[in-house]
Amino acid sequence: MALADEHVRDEAGDGRTEAGAEGGRAESGKEAESVAPPTRYHMITPTDWFRIPLRSEEKRARAVAVLVDLAYPNRDEMATKRRELRELMTNVTDSAAERDAIEIYLSTHAALGVPIPASLMVTAEPEDPSMPQQLPTAMLADGIRDKYRGDADVSVVQLPSGEAVRSRRLELSDDSKELGQSEERPNTLLEFYLPVPRSTAWLVLTFSAPLRELADAQVQMFDAIAGSFRWSK
Repeated sequence: MALADEHVRDEAGDGRTEAGAEGGRAESGKEAESVAPPTRYHMITPTDWFRIPLRSEEKRARAVAVLVDLAYPNRDEMATKRRELRELMTNVTDSAAERDAIEIYLSTHAALGVPIPASLMVTAEPEDPSMPQQLPTAMLADGIRDKYRGDADVSVVQLPSGEAVRSRRLELSDDSKELGQSEERPNTLLEFYLPVPRSTAWLVLTFSAPLRELADAQVQMFDAIAGSFRWSK
């Protein structure tokens, strides 16, 4: 198993406590630490999932280059395919980074030489200054149901990290279309909306299973990954 560990300070709040209405000064020491939002998270993913960090352009490009080397190690014979994959993954990861995504995981697993695709994208939903407190998970779940008009299976679940909204539906994203996926075979998407403690921000885990025949089995794995999620300082 591989351990993911990412800072969420920039995306989910700066971790500082504002001055109180009565005290007129910022809290400090252990008291401030106890009310500050977490700044990191970690979760366990399969060892054959390849991670692409998105917040640093340099790290993003380096990870894409490594992925291309893994997919097509022969640089001379596979030059055209290497270039096409590099351009495709650069476009996909740049687009994800522009949408406040933190990292992407891609399955490199294969059975009898046949790839078993799956992916995970972690996205930050920044704090909403107009919200005095975190939106209750039940209200968010109702909003997601209304958005997809019954086409999504939505529920509030209890994870070890706290309450979350779980949503499963079929969808063919723009990224999948760019990867050449047929509109007749949409992805099975499983999303977890995790409220960042002591803030109004959210972290969203978006899992994707392109093969409908394997979707139920892969969703069980996605649930297990979400269950391994933990906040940390």
